[in-house]
Amino acid sequence: MKTRISILSLALCVLFVLPAFSADKKVGNPGKNDVILIGRIVVKSDADLNFIAKTRGVDEKYINDKPVYYIPFAPEDPDDYDDDYEDFVDDNPKVLFEDGEFFAARYKVNKKTRNLKFSGMVKYAFFGVQNSYIWLPFDFNIDVPEGVQAMYIGSFYFETAGYDFVFKKTSHVDEYELAQEALDKVTKKHFDLYRADLKENPKEEPKK
Repeated sequence: MKTRISILSLALCVLFVLPAFSADKKVGNPGKNDVILIGRIVVKSDADLNFIAKTRGVDEKYINDKPVYYIPFAPEDPDDYDDDYEDFVDDNPKVLFEDGEFFAARYKVNKKTRNLKFSGMVKYAFFGVQNSYIWLPFDFNIDVPEGVQAMYIGSFYFETAGYDFVFKKTSHVDEYELAQEALDKVTKKHFDLYRADLKENPKEEPKK
């Protein structure tokens, strides 16, 4: 639990301190134990965002800014979460993405397990500022086959209701062709996308 709290705190810092992207850089070519992952996050809410901005004290200069989300992260070694996270941010040119935009990044893969585990949440900010964020569930794992260099994990659509943003619907959609087009724009060369098989994470037994 301490590790999870630590990484979430680090994510908060990076989200609102680092620039959203480096326009002159692209996602680096994957090495033997790397893989490029691409996916998409879209959120639809029936809440009045102007009301949210006022009640949460969002500065007027941000009112028209598009919502953004922080890139999902899966560590190479779950026991070394913080260091892996810092390396991940350093290795990738972009960490913030607008709602509806495809994210793409290079992830390090554990050479023994060939598995990446997303075991938490994705931070989503309606106006790109800290006092307007919610957390999106992102809890699954994928196996990375030997020799695969780029994988599509799907497009995630979330619908929320009310001002407490209760999730009323979540959808996992296949937009493979769009993902391939998006990937070709942010990589140095073409990589054929492999569709990832998302597997449910096992439930952790409560500690006695």
